[in-house]
Amino acid sequence: MKNNIFFSEISFQDYCVGTWFDLVTIALYFLPYLSLSLLPLPEVLEKIRHWTLTIVFSLTTFFVYFFNAWDIAYFSYTRKRVSYDYFKFMISENNAGSLMGEFLSEFWWLLLFFILVLGATIFIYTLLPRPVVSHKNWKNYANLILGVSIFVVIGRGGFQLKPIGVLEATNYTSLENAPAVLNSALTIIKTFNNQGIEKKYYFSDEEANQLFSPIQNAKPLNLLDGKPNVVVIIFESFGSMYVGPENKESYTPFLDSILSKGMYFNYGISNSKTSMDALPAVVSSIPSWMNESFILSSYSMNQFEGLPKILAREGYSSAFFHGANNGSMRFDAFSKAAGYSNYFGRDEYNNEAHFDGNWGISDHYFMSWSIDRMNELKSPFVASIFTISSHHPFIVPEGYREKVKEGPDPICQTLSYVDLAFKEFWDKVSKQDWFSNTLFVFVADHVGPTQRSDRTTMEWSHRIPIGFYHASRRLPKVPVNHAFQQLDILPTILDLVNSNQSYFAMGTSYFQQKNIPNIVYDQENLIHFQAGKAPIVWNESMTDVSNENYEIVEKMKAVYQQYTHHLIDNRMLPK
Repeated sequence: MKNNIFFSEISFQDYCVGTWFDLVTIALYFLPYLSLSLLPLPEVLEKIRHWTLTIVFSLTTFFVYFFNAWDIAYFSYTRKRVSYDYFKFMISENNAGSLMGEFLSEFWWLLLFFILVLGATIFIYTLLPRPVVSHKNWKNYANLILGVSIFVVIGRGGFQLKPIGVLEATNYTSLENAPAVLNSALTIIKTFNNQGIEKKYYFSDEEANQLFSPIQNAKPLNLLDGKPNVVVIIFESFGSMYVGPENKESYTPFLDSILSKGMYFNYGISNSKTSMDALPAVVSSIPSWMNESFILSSYSMNQFEGLPKILAREGYSSAFFHGANNGSMRFDAFSKAAGYSNYFGRDEYNNEAHFDGNWGISDHYFMSWSIDRMNELKSPFVASIFTISSHHPFIVPEGYREKVKEGPDPICQTLSYVDLAFKEFWDKVSKQDWFSNTLFVFVADHVGPTQRSDRTTMEWSHRIPIGFYHASRRLPKVPVNHAFQQLDILPTILDLVNSNQSYFAMGTSYFQQKNIPNIVYDQENLIHFQAGKAPIVWNESMTDVSNENYEIVEKMKAVYQQYTHHLIDNRMLPK
């Protein structure tokens, strides 16, 4: 089992639960096949039925095998079962074709196994006898009704009021092991035609607002002079396992040296498992607390704001930099909606000699070029850079391969390379006139893949470095293990740049601590992380909450209720 290190010890009960979900999947996918095979027909149509059944069986088997083979390869990167919308997006990405070669070179054995198993299954099927189901025998009609009824009951997961869903997995196993008992064919069909989130009514509106309101007010701190520039750098896959000051296993010594001089959160929490989830969380304080990314959801058409749109009212210009193909992950569309007035991608860079052959322009080229474009912006400005090079297939550009430090995971060498690229960026940016009055924010989009069994816990899967730095002003030091999530970045920036505006955010400023819990969403579970303690996990099937966790769970429910109401009602603006 390629991904077994991501799960705690698999018990006999887990195998039984997994078998049950497999039966549910078989019933759902093969119901059309069963219905046609039991349908009484005149003998003259039996030959047509035979070939039709062969085609239906082959196609159904292909999709069930393909969906699960897909996740064998990609689970180590996302650490969750794939949903329909995310799967559809991945296969339609404009650089999917260029990545196919890398995928096949790494997972050739999976392709071979898929072909062999699929071929063997279809071959064995063709050898099986096909009984004639005559329309003249009334018992065949009874068999049809009975067979379809059994498959419908199994496909629903039983006789309960609502059909079984992916959340039910956590009723029988731990959250960490839930992906192991589920299968990707099931999660895809269960998220097909997903209608989005549903409004929650855990509290009255007044009670929910007392616990948490997403409409908040910035409070000028006057720690920084006037209206400082803001540069947010989002590092691809920079998980805390290999990044951060005082981390003996760090592969980013230069970034660590900058983090240690600023306001550094060693217990940063990623609200995201994918890059698409991370961008709205960081620049708009909007999480993807649903079974699809906010960027892919219908709610992305809501009226909402990001950091650049808020600061534009105070005279800020803005730009977003992402060296990947234009349109990749819909970052160009989202950045425009969030208020960035300029977008710079691979097309704008316009030098294919620096294309890495997979995702886009190598970071050391693109980050340096981004400084030149920032010089063209009118101050004050807000700019965001999203790096790409520490992404699968983890290729280090020529000229850096002898300089990087390798490690136990393939990603380590690219983390080392991006750190070198960041040092070049820093050497250049520190010479710019606007550097001395610029607030820099450093954050990872999500945790990168690992094959280390000691770094696959739920907590390590979400721990990232987050830091704030200003060259001319010393920012306050953060208590060790103070939890700070991606959603808190936007509110904290607004306080630091002396804004006094109202805004919508699902996080809170570090300087306005309201004891609102950090929240990660995973398959309808709300998860809260706290250093030195086990994560607190809650979902609607849980009726008993310990006294110790009661207050945190109540606040998580209030925050999530506000999220569902404001997204559904399109109330994501301060007025």
